[in-house]
Amino acid sequence: MRSVLLIAVLVTFVTTCDSAEPPLLRKGDRVAILGGTFVERMQNSGALEAEVQCRKPGWQLRFRNLGWSGDDVHGIARKRFDTPEDGFKRLLADVETARPTVVLVAYGFAEASDGAEAVQRFEPGLRQLVEALHTDERRVILITPIAMPGFRIAGYSQWMDRCRASVNRLGEDLEIPVVNVDWMPAGEELTEDRLLPNVKGYAAFARHVADLLVGGERCSGDHQEFADLIAEKNQLFFHRYRPQNETYLFLFRKHEQGNNASEIPKFDPLIDKADEAIWDAFSRHERR
Repeated sequence: MRSVLLIAVLVTFVTTCDSAEPPLLRKGDRVAILGGTFVERMQNSGALEAEVQCRKPGWQLRFRNLGWSGDDVHGIARKRFDTPEDGFKRLLADVETARPTVVLVAYGFAEASDGAEAVQRFEPGLRQLVEALHTDERRVILITPIAMPGFRIAGYSQWMDRCRASVNRLGEDLEIPVVNVDWMPAGEELTEDRLLPNVKGYAAFARHVADLLVGGERCSGDHQEFADLIAEKNQLFFHRYRPQNETYLFLFRKHEQGNNASEIPKFDPLIDKADEAIWDAFSRHERR
């Protein structure tokens, strides 16, 4: 049995990663980021993609954010007018839309805030999801959830610890990488309600996670030029996999406007062009 890669990302202002460890991402990867609210809000800042692209401008990486507010490993938030089981099928279909070579799976945030019953269902649900995602052509990387100081549910710290332990246990059992993020944003890194990181918080998260995903030197500057390009690309992909008026395009009212569904795949070349603009911007930055 090959050794298990368990990675500890100590998100402090001192980096402790081992530079000899090979990067988890590879040149040319299509990276899907899967999770709930924490992941969905990442697309607004684009911090993680900006940090990784800045370090590896010649790798031509593609990032697709598949975060969905309120989602969990069972895909409950993704169901439409159907059953929770159909929500899970939608989750898998969303991943196929992104056509990734590697999926970053970041769940456990919602489960820890929902208490004992949700936590109990978390590990078997995560196993089911990872086994469905992992193929010979597609890698899976698990990311542990992060405790947020704004939650006040009784036992929240205990439930978060159990979710983190479940992620590590599953990574060891299935022999897939686990990125352990031992960090809690505080003060100016939080939104006003203290429930999520703000732009500064996501930037801090991005720097340290990128240490383990690709290594290399941390990038300087605020990346605003790149952030705007990434946000534009993220919005295009959002409309591609979560189009407005799905009821009229694909569901029980498609007899009214279903002919417009043929327009949705036309986002693909626009998204590809946006990726190329991002690569070009980072290549120019590297040559300065």
